[in-house]
Amino acid sequence: MFSRQQLRIKSCALVLFISLLCAGCSDQSRLEENWQNYLARLSRVLDRDAASPPPETSLHFPRPRDLESTFATSNIDLLDFLRMRRCALRETIAERNSILGKHGDASAKLIFDLRFLSEAEDCIRVLEEDNNDTLALQLEEAVKLKIRELPARIFSASLAGAEFRELWHAPPDLKGYPTTEQDTSIAALSSWSDWQHQWLNGDWHHDSNAILETLGEIRLGHGGTLLKAQQVNIQGLQEATSIIAQRVSERPLCLNHSPIAAAEQFRNVLSSRFIARIQKQASLINQHEFALFSQIDAIESELLSAMAQHDLVIPPAYRSWLAQRKSILDEAKQAHRQHVEIAGELLAQCGLSPGGNGD
Repeated sequence: MFSRQQLRIKSCALVLFISLLCAGCSDQSRLEENWQNYLARLSRVLDRDAASPPPETSLHFPRPRDLESTFATSNIDLLDFLRMRRCALRETIAERNSILGKHGDASAKLIFDLRFLSEAEDCIRVLEEDNNDTLALQLEEAVKLKIRELPARIFSASLAGAEFRELWHAPPDLKGYPTTEQDTSIAALSSWSDWQHQWLNGDWHHDSNAILETLGEIRLGHGGTLLKAQQVNIQGLQEATSIIAQRVSERPLCLNHSPIAAAEQFRNVLSSRFIARIQKQASLINQHEFALFSQIDAIESELLSAMAQHDLVIPPAYRSWLAQRKSILDEAKQAHRQHVEIAGELLAQCGLSPGGNGD
């Protein structure tokens, strides 16, 4: 018999052990936890261990200096704009050439560019009425230059900007992901896509506050979380496929298509762990991916095409980022397809079909 003090000590030790166990579990997301459970059960039922997984691909959004663009200097100097007495553009140029205007970020500079283009046509007409043809011609040339460079200026303010960098930032963990809640950046990206199309097609009307608010909403998006989750899925799928492939290619699990107890257990693990849990999460991730990339692809496709048409340099670092990002999404789809195929092959070996009850 234990004394009361001994029981108290054992009780405290048990509480401490459970607390530490829970703390260890809390460091994992539900997605990672489901993969660990699935892999452990597969390994036990099929009596095989997964091959060592390859190191996870490091995916980082390009550094700011690798995405910088250079722009030509306008031929309108500070003395010229003083002569635009009846032009609203005069104030815009003054603000753009102020200390705050020169040191603003790319989105602030884009707003000045859109103001410039919106006000330039009326100013050219006023200058012509005042017989100031020389300055009118200079302004026309400046407008042509702005229009030519506009795709790159939009690129600097959006795809290469701080807000999109945050959109693609990978979090330290995946807690709470995936979720059924909508990524709020998707609506903001849709608005940006509409504005971008409008600006590239010669309609430069804009709302400065709406632009800044929308970029702020894009900043809060979960693109980096999505990519990190797909990398977790790729590794889990490859390990699980390795376990099953060993039983398919080595000693058969079943002979003469007759299911044994281990085969039934394997089918139950597939049903209860892979289909009911991991595939359910994969469905949410895929829905997020479709919604997010429907907007991202529309923005990138139109903008990068416009940059190419105007002979504007698309930073190689961004092209590399696009290729890496696409590779992860393609690899996730391929890994899922391969896992389903090899699982089906082992089930067929045992005369079973997918389905069944929980493990």
